[in-house]
Amino acid sequence: MATFGSRAHAMALLLLSLPEALPLPIPSASAILGIPLVLIAAHLTVFGEGRGLPIRVRNLQMPVRIFRFLERYVAPVLERTERFSRPRWQVLARRERAIGVVCLYLTIVLLLPIPFVNSAPAICLALISWGMIQRDGGVVFAGFAGTAAMTVSLVFLADWAFEMFSSPGTSG
Repeated sequence: MATFGSRAHAMALLLLSLPEALPLPIPSASAILGIPLVLIAAHLTVFGEGRGLPIRVRNLQMPVRIFRFLERYVAPVLERTERFSRPRWQVLARRERAIGVVCLYLTIVLLLPIPFVNSAPAICLALISWGMIQRDGGVVFAGFAGTAAMTVSLVFLADWAFEMFSSPGTSG
């Protein structure tokens, strides 16, 4: 993480959100990965990129097999994606505190015990963090748009669930 300098928050968010983006039934993954994600996003919200990662997060050790998995499966995808990503829309890409607020919201949604919902906020979080790493405001904007679409979907899902369970015996 030290080699990423001012982009360490984004790299940590990306590494921790990618396992959640895969629609795999990994029990307790959101709790294990979600807590560091919340800490990193909150730190980014309060301090921006200038302050670096919190000491507790910097001292975390990740198992070697996770790095091997990322190197084998994720690195080729990121290399292909890197060809399309370039520095643009710097005004958006450098708003670390505003981006931190959105990332904090996404990490809180990740922690909620809603079945089959983890992939959407994790993908949005991965997009936003990739955009921060590449200084690509277009990718950050795509992550924001995905966040807005996910939020609207969650509101409609909650409204539908409320209607389904609050109307006793209204079958016709």
